[in-house]
Amino acid sequence: MLKLYHLSVKKKNDEYQHTGLLLHNTSLMDSPEGKILVVGLFGVGLYLIALLLSWLLSPEFYKAFIGMTFGNILFGRAAGITIGFAAGLEIWPVVSVNFIVELLSVLFTYPLFIFSWNQMLHFKRLKSWMENQHRFVEKYHDKIHKYGLYGLFAFVWFPFWMTGPAIGAMIGYVMGLRHAVTLSVVLSGTLLAISGWAWFLNALQQWAESFDPRAPWLVVALIVLIVIFGILFRHYRQAK
Repeated sequence: MLKLYHLSVKKKNDEYQHTGLLLHNTSLMDSPEGKILVVGLFGVGLYLIALLLSWLLSPEFYKAFIGMTFGNILFGRAAGITIGFAAGLEIWPVVSVNFIVELLSVLFTYPLFIFSWNQMLHFKRLKSWMENQHRFVEKYHDKIHKYGLYGLFAFVWFPFWMTGPAIGAMIGYVMGLRHAVTLSVVLSGTLLAISGWAWFLNALQQWAESFDPRAPWLVVALIVLIVIFGILFRHYRQAK
């Protein structure tokens, strides 16, 4: 199945060459993917400003804000969400912050993946990471393409390892979907998934807190350990 899509991608890449969108002809930022990247970078700038303002105006919220941000980036949405609840936040700021983090990750990594996939740009420092993304996309592509948009939505929504929105958006591109369709499906699935996680983890931490006020942080530690174990196990399997 992927051969058909490689041909489609090659054709698209030829179109880029014809229209002068390759790096040596003109700026990649003029392409649709480049514009998505610009929006992502602008969003990251606004996010950093929001972090700075929270540090100046509400140090307590800032601690939760920065904790959710790095928790989500390093250990996934479950960790980011539990950190927010452990810090005493309500459900809406927890869902909002974690969704924005994942939204920005998609707007940043999705166009970079397209540039790499089409061999329009080479990232020496990100070579290993890009190769991993290519492998994951090729691994899951055929299974998801079989079910179309429903498969892509489910892939993003289900809480399995490496089924996040960034990988989902990359698969959507290789499936030949338009950017607007890919981003709409991936981000709606992401919002639903985060909301579901938030409801479940909030109930779990409230239950844990009934035994000990420190228990919510133990839930955070447990999730982080599970993620670390998953990463180590994946590297072990790849090394065999």
